[in-house]
Amino acid sequence: MNRIISIDVFRGVTMFLMLWVNDFWTLNSIPKWLKHAVSGEDYLGFSDLIFPWFLFAIGLSIPFAFESRLLKGENNVTIGKHILLRTIALLVMGLFHMNMEMYNHQSSYISKPIFVIISTFAFFMIWNDHSRFKGKNDFFYKLLPFLGVTVLIIMFFIYRGQDYDGNAIGFRIHWWGILGLIGWVYSITAWTYFVFKKSIFALSIAFFISMILNFMDSSDISYAIFSWQKANWIPGSGGLQALSFGGIITSLCLIRYKNDIRILYGFLSFAGLLSLLLGLFLRKYFIISKIAGTPSWILISMSTAIFLFIFLHWVVDLKKQLSWYEPISIAGTATLTCYLIPYFYYSVRTLTGFQLPMFLTTGIIGLFKSILYSFLIIIFARIASKSFIRLKI
Repeated sequence: MNRIISIDVFRGVTMFLMLWVNDFWTLNSIPKWLKHAVSGEDYLGFSDLIFPWFLFAIGLSIPFAFESRLLKGENNVTIGKHILLRTIALLVMGLFHMNMEMYNHQSSYISKPIFVIISTFAFFMIWNDHSRFKGKNDFFYKLLPFLGVTVLIIMFFIYRGQDYDGNAIGFRIHWWGILGLIGWVYSITAWTYFVFKKSIFALSIAFFISMILNFMDSSDISYAIFSWQKANWIPGSGGLQALSFGGIITSLCLIRYKNDIRILYGFLSFAGLLSLLLGLFLRKYFIISKIAGTPSWILISMSTAIFLFIFLHWVVDLKKQLSWYEPISIAGTATLTCYLIPYFYYSVRTLTGFQLPMFLTTGIIGLFKSILYSFLIIIFARIASKSFIRLKI
């Protein structure tokens, strides 16, 4: 199975845009169409598309990641172990990030920025690709993951939080955090692919089941099987999983129709257009809302992801135009590293009290500042990668 470069490009572009929009909170007076819609608002801002694109990219990667492991001689047990450990890693990081939002520095032993820096550093200690240090003090690098786990356990016990009513709370699950949601989506879609492999029919059924669950959740209809379960007990409530299943099906179509681009683009364009029309139709019954995770938001977002991928596939894989992507290419291969570096940056900025002049954080100039910030994060990720610092889960 030949590597599809546009999948890495899609992931890298999405990561770059995620860094950009995640910096909008530092800006003032930027256009509404760029920002997230607020809770309860029937609106789709550009920022509301980035997370769905990332989930779609996860699905795009799964068939090729499985094939790569099989070509390396890995068996089903090894692959299953990888899925489990990767899921656990994402859930752990997601839970720590979610609890950071509720951190109460007034009742804690250490300030929030210090807590964030230490916890994020522990992530790198545990999940960095230490095999790249092979032959360089092996004992130390084998010990690092255990030290990292110890650090997280300490952070868990010293954590002090505060809920929205001002009540003192400990480390708990309020929601799973972005990385945690990604972990659940990856787990469900990867295990499904593990069972059904390259069956477009079976994975399409999985997509429709996911959308049905999303309809039920958005209609306040419980899909709990047992009385002890919550009404919407699946993290992502089917909709987020549907986005990833859409990416898997897209990749399987790439594999099946790789020698007939007209059929490939025709099928994907039809799927993208149908998804868009269904999403717009369902707006009569469900608002377009990322926060609520409505079916209309899921389907419209998937449509934009499909058309973006078609465009990038045409530019990169067909026309071989890749030079424009080189400056941000590390974002497509060291994606998690790029995602975590800002936790260091924002924490250090808080500790030092560093602030940019108002004119650099306002309007168009502010948007360009955030673009420059995104490039700087990617540069740091590239330097880290060359220094053998790259997360591998």
